Amino acid sequence: MAIGALVALAWTAPAAAMPAGDNAKPKVLDAWSETGRDRAVSITVLGRDRDDVVRGIEISWGEGQPEQGLSSCERGRKARERGRKARFELAYAYPAAGDYAVTVQVLSGGCGKRRQQRSQPRTLTVHVD
Repeated sequence: MAIGALVALAWTAPAAAMPAGDNAKPKVLDAWSETGRDRAVSITVLGRDRDDVVRGIEISWGEGQPEQGLSSCERGRKARERGRKARFELAYAYPAAGDYAVTVQVLSGGCGKRRQQRSQPRTLTVHVD
């Protein structure tokens, strides 16, 4: 049985200047994996939206199953959090050894007046013994 877990941490970084009226999409800045025991894999994703708050992540573990995701809106989010980097750590246990194409996207907006946006997908090849 596959087991998934998700932990989100925010890093501070100043927002980049941007032309008025332009709404930038979030980006996956970096993504990497570590393989553990019992076919467990840990994926770390670093994302950012220069003019909004990264609020979630979607992941496809490469097994042909539907994507999993996490997105949340919290009261009291301040504009100063826009442009911050967000780090997500996800864990999954595969049922069998093999190579898997894991695809991740970060999500921003979706709360209040701004529509939710998805980054371009980033794909990692994960080898499980």
